Amino acid sequence: MSQLIEVPAFLLEMSQQMHQQDNRCTADPIWQVRCKRFRPTDRSYSDRFHVVDRENDFSLVADSFLGDINEQILNYLDCDEDDLPVCLGKWVDKRCAGLSNGQEKIDYFTENFDSDSDELDGVETVWVEEHEDVVKSCLTEADALAFIARKQHDYPKLYTYVESMVFCPQMIELRNWIMSLTKPEVAAC
Repeated sequence: MSQLIEVPAFLLEMSQQMHQQDNRCTADPIWQVRCKRFRPTDRSYSDRFHVVDRENDFSLVADSFLGDINEQILNYLDCDEDDLPVCLGKWVDKRCAGLSNGQEKIDYFTENFDSDSDELDGVETVWVEEHEDVVKSCLTEADALAFIARKQHDYPKLYTYVESMVFCPQMIELRNWIMSLTKPEVAAC
């Protein structure tokens, strides 16, 4: 007794997508959506640090790899170089208690924005290393790109990456079965 099973349309579409997509010269590809993030590390493991404002949801004030720290502070405070003493003075008033108003406070603040700065209240230097986070895995590039289009606003810059399903025989068998549902029209790499 044989039973007829109708193949859902989405599986047929997925099969066609698998035949047409560029597998980026990877055997048994699985598509990953990834983003680059930073995680804290010890100073001896990295030469990159972030200066963060602890009193403002750990907002990034400056990144040691993005150029002049003082210029980044200027951008963070959203003020012109001519207004730096006023903007900087307002922002650091409570962080530099005991210092007189004016240039002394600003000098103290800018001089301490270096890799050893842990002295300022509310401002912290965090040594970081960059790593890649796998956000989602998909059987097709179209599915991965649809996720990016829908969810990019919730993540740092998302991108696709192809990984091999080597040593995952059940996933490879499932992928091959889905691909067998249609004939290849345009073979990819």
